[in-house]
Amino acid sequence: MKIRAITIGQKIPYLSENVIIESSLEQSLKKFYNFNADLVNRFRQIGIDVQTKRLCSQPILSYDQQVFDQNLNKSLITIHDQLSIVENLITKYEIDYFSSCAVLADFQITKYGIYESLFLNEVPQFIKRKEKFFTSLHVASNDNGINLSALKSGAKIIKKLSEPDPFNNLRFCVSSNVQPDTPFFPAAYHLSEKPSFSLALEMADEVVAIIDESHSIEETQVKLKAKFEEIYDTLVPICENVSQKYDIPFHGIDMSPAPYPTIERSIGTAIENLNFEYFGAPGALIAVALIKNAIPIKEKTIGFSGFMPSVLEDFTIAKRLSEDHFNLDTLLLYATMCGTGLDCVPLPGDISLKELFYILLDICTISLRLKKPLTARLMPIPGKNAGDDVKFDFEYFAPSKIISIRRLQDDTKNDLFKSKIKSFKFL
Repeated sequence: MKIRAITIGQKIPYLSENVIIESSLEQSLKKFYNFNADLVNRFRQIGIDVQTKRLCSQPILSYDQQVFDQNLNKSLITIHDQLSIVENLITKYEIDYFSSCAVLADFQITKYGIYESLFLNEVPQFIKRKEKFFTSLHVASNDNGINLSALKSGAKIIKKLSEPDPFNNLRFCVSSNVQPDTPFFPAAYHLSEKPSFSLALEMADEVVAIIDESHSIEETQVKLKAKFEEIYDTLVPICENVSQKYDIPFHGIDMSPAPYPTIERSIGTAIENLNFEYFGAPGALIAVALIKNAIPIKEKTIGFSGFMPSVLEDFTIAKRLSEDHFNLDTLLLYATMCGTGLDCVPLPGDISLKELFYILLDICTISLRLKKPLTARLMPIPGKNAGDDVKFDFEYFAPSKIISIRRLQDDTKNDLFKSKIKSFKFL
């Protein structure tokens, strides 16, 4: 097991004077540097490594700042400059990545218009011009419904990010029902005035080990629940202690057992070791539910805290996709068991905006009907079709193939994609 990320939330005063951003953020980052060093050392003393240290902030487009009252072109230039300032400062203080949600579109459904659409058109450039910047578009929640206009913008962002380098979509997702201070990127964002922190874990190997030593599915369930409880009870006191020392509130732990692309650290391996023939096989849904059900529901359990089938990040899942053992519908089915949604899914390069829109709509629908957080991090690969090989030169990705999807025609005139309906909320 490793700590995937220590994620600190801190507001950044975007569109203030540059000197204000630099001075306020540098002051905070000095404190965060010492905090991170202390926490990393505490974990190291008990044999747990920390992979990354991260920073997340409030949405860039915020009505509290009245961004809409300013000249859009001037605002976009300023934001580009200020994202560079943030990137330079986090590098100085040894923070690996930062995330600023683009806009909470679900909250702004009644205000969402041309300004927001034009702002979101620039999001691909924010990502392409920065190496350490992640962002998300929060489009739906049970409180406010689905912002269909923003969903269309999300599809456009995914399509633009795919060309010429589809790897850029690693740093963007569309999210639904994701709460502030969820530590996994790209979905992380922060709203409160006071800084706070949370943990993301990488512990698919713990699930594999428990399953390998168990002799039945009943024994697996008991032992897995005990292991997750043990991990929670080990990490929380350490975090609370360091939290009090630095006066940075501890928000909690996302207990999702995130994978790494080797056989022994794969959640797909865990599923198969429960004696299902392959990941995606009939009946394997119970294994997904078993893993989710073992995660403790406690005060400091936050975020997704569920099954995490990150396709390209998981060796066995990526391999089974290359063998054509599952498709997009399989992943949507598994998302109903409280997973993270559709993560790092390689799609045909010619996927249309309409097809992307409806895939995103499916995720939002599941999220709202089941009242759970879900995201979609989709990766169209230019020039590739379903079944074609895909391989990135990236430590955290395994080789695989383009996933098969059900294709759509573009001749429907009165569907939701072409309609002028801006939002939808279940009664």
